[in-house]
Amino acid sequence: MASKFGMAGGIPERRVRPIWDAIDSRQFKNALKLSASLLSKYPNSPYALALKALILERMGKSDEALSVCLSAKELLYTNDSVLMDELTLSTLQIVFQRLDHLDLATSCYEYACGKFLNNLEIMMGLFNCYVREYSFVKQQQTAIKMYKIVGEERFLLWAVCSIQLQVLCGNGGEKLLLLAEGLLKKHIASHSLHEPEALIVYISVLEQQAKYGDALEVLSGKLGSLLVIEVDRLRIQGRLLARAGDYATAANIYQKVLESWYARGSLHYFVQ
Repeated sequence: MASKFGMAGGIPERRVRPIWDAIDSRQFKNALKLSASLLSKYPNSPYALALKALILERMGKSDEALSVCLSAKELLYTNDSVLMDELTLSTLQIVFQRLDHLDLATSCYEYACGKFLNNLEIMMGLFNCYVREYSFVKQQQTAIKMYKIVGEERFLLWAVCSIQLQVLCGNGGEKLLLLAEGLLKKHIASHSLHEPEALIVYISVLEQQAKYGDALEVLSGKLGSLLVIEVDRLRIQGRLLARAGDYATAANIYQKVLESWYARGSLHYFVQ
C-alpha cells in the first residue's frame, strides 16, 4: 500500500493499515468488518469503496464487488470534491481486472488523465492499462506524452517498443519504424543514451529495417560501451554480421563467443 504524508487515498493511513493487514493475512471477514467501519466515517470516499470491493472480490462475491466498484467510479466522475489519486485508481484497477472488466479501469484512468493534465503517476497507470489491453497505438501515444513532459529515456523507450509491437502485428511497417528511428536519433543528439537496454532497443529498430550496417556502426561506436559485458556485445555483433551476409566474419566472432563461454564454464547456456 502506498501513502503520501501519512495519507492513503485521502484517508489517514492509520485507519487503512489494519484493513490491509487483515487482507494480507486472508482474514477477509475481519477486513470487511473494518471496511464497514471505515465507510461509516468516510461514506463518500472512492478509496474506501475500492477497498471494500477488493475484499468482496477476494471473498468470491464478484457481483457485489462489481457493484461497489461502479459506485466508486460514479463518485469519481460526479463528485469534484472527492480525491482522485493513483492509489484509488490502482485499487479499482486490481478489482476490475480480476472481474474481467479491465475496460472500466481504463476508462477511470482516461477520465483522471483528462482531469489532471500532465500527472505522470496517473499517466503511467493509464499506460499500464493499455499494455494489459494490447492497445499498442494508445500505449505509444501515452508514452510520447510522458516523454514530452519530462524528456526521460524510459518513456521514449516505452513509445518505441509500442511502435515495434504495432509493426510486429502487421500495422504501419516502414513508416512507423522510421518514426521510431527518428525519435531515438533526436534523443541521442540531445541527451545520448544511458542504459544498455536503450542501446539494444535502438539496434533492434535498425534490425527490423534490415539496416545491419548502421546497427554495426552504432555497436562499434561510443554507444557500444553501454554493453559492459564483452560477450554480450560480441553476440549481437555476430548476429548482425550473419544477417548482413558476412558469414565468415560472423563465424569468427561466434568463435570468440564460444571460447569466452567455454573459458567461463558456461558453454551449456550458449548451446541452449
